[in-house]
Amino acid sequence: MKRWVWLLAFLVALPAGGDEKGKKDEKKPAPAKAGTTVDDLIKQADEKAAAGEVDAGLDLLRRAAALPGATGEPSLRLGRLLEARYDLDLAIDAYKAAAEKLSGAAKGEALGRLSVVEGLRGMAEAAATAQAAVAADPEGVWPTLALSRARAREGKGEEAVALARKAGAGGGMAATEALGYAQEAQGDLAAAEAAYRSALAAQPGGVGPSLGLARVLRKTNRAAEADPLLKKVLEAAPGAIEAYKESARVKMALNRAAEAEGDAATAAAMAENDPEAQRLVRQVKVAKALDYLPKNQVELAVQDLTALRDQNPNAAEVRVGLARVFIAKHQGREAVAELKKAIELEPTNAEAHFRLGFVLHALQGDPTSALAAYEQAVAAEPANIEYRTNLGAVLSDLKQYDRAVAELTKITGDPGYTRPEAWIYLGEAQLGAKHYKEAIAALQKAAATAPENARIQASLAWAYFGLKDAENFKKAAGKARALGHKEPTLLQYLTRVEGGEPIK
Repeated sequence: MKRWVWLLAFLVALPAGGDEKGKKDEKKPAPAKAGTTVDDLIKQADEKAAAGEVDAGLDLLRRAAALPGATGEPSLRLGRLLEARYDLDLAIDAYKAAAEKLSGAAKGEALGRLSVVEGLRGMAEAAATAQAAVAADPEGVWPTLALSRARAREGKGEEAVALARKAGAGGGMAATEALGYAQEAQGDLAAAEAAYRSALAAQPGGVGPSLGLARVLRKTNRAAEADPLLKKVLEAAPGAIEAYKESARVKMALNRAAEAEGDAATAAAMAENDPEAQRLVRQVKVAKALDYLPKNQVELAVQDLTALRDQNPNAAEVRVGLARVFIAKHQGREAVAELKKAIELEPTNAEAHFRLGFVLHALQGDPTSALAAYEQAVAAEPANIEYRTNLGAVLSDLKQYDRAVAELTKITGDPGYTRPEAWIYLGEAQLGAKHYKEAIAALQKAAATAPENARIQASLAWAYFGLKDAENFKKAAGKARALGHKEPTLLQYLTRVEGGEPIK
């Protein structure tokens, strides 16, 4: 970890008075006057911090921590102040120093706070530190919050939510943020968003909740809203590795892979032993290669991704990227081979399962096999709208209408959902189940978003046909025909009804 970068940034921010003097002051706080006690210095530090003189407060706490016989209390307070201004590496040092001298609840708080900062800093030690915090103070608020976040990172959303709720009001904004993080891990993105926004209302501009909200916005197809949030996060906390990672993901979602490259490289350089950061670097390279597709330079994409795969044969994300190019070329067999290898390498890779389902369903016409792949994708990433939408579509194709309706309603029931696809598939599932009124309601929602879609109008026509509503059948079928719908049975019925024949 290249901590000198952040230490240098902190030193530059010290009050003027000579570079050498500033460095010496940072390394060795000014000695306390004779007779000055630790409690005196802590009290003075509190007064300075309350008055907004944070640098003076920090210096007083360092002097207190350096006194002979000082407990870990001044270091704990020092860590809190440093964390509040997002001097993450210095806060980590302070919390470690505090934990060495403290015991019981105070030690639990120091370790709990340390774990949270380590998580923001992208450090693998965060989970072990959380466990140590709980060992020091099993019922403490900060150990509970740290353990909640650790469980969320492990994908144990239900346990993480229970722990965050256990911390309750005693954890303040940090508990609300931890609840959002846990709900995000659980796949309840609407609840996570509400929690993050609540935390931000309590602490405007807070780095943790801002980062969490940005993740949720990206995951719910609102990456454009996440981008400015992340810029502010990185300005406030340039040591937050997780923010660099998320910034890279957001830029990829916005089809700005070239810009994402810098963020991914920064994260990888700051956390040299972080496999997730190294993976992100590869993901950006994949995204840059996929940028050739909309430019009709498919062979260049194949060339770059084949070379990247050969350099990283065990990287599932590279094989998924290469499969996407084969899908664009309608080379289903080659795509399936890459995706199956990706799943073998990484069985929980949601996108690999999803792309496999798409190839089997759309390219090879095998909805039965596609169903299992889509189910795996949704199980691995339950909040992904695209995955669940396609699962609903294949269930409808397989005439499993009740399951299709249940899956698709989970999407359309979200007031923030504004796309037509889930409404189309929901309407078609209701139509297949002969629930004509429900089908019309869903298809009208779809038509409001995509009024010139022939498929929607054709399905509406069949729903009206089922209700023997000749007038609305003629309107919908006529619009489908005008939009280019060619299905002969519908057009034949339209001709007969237009000729005066009743719907029987």
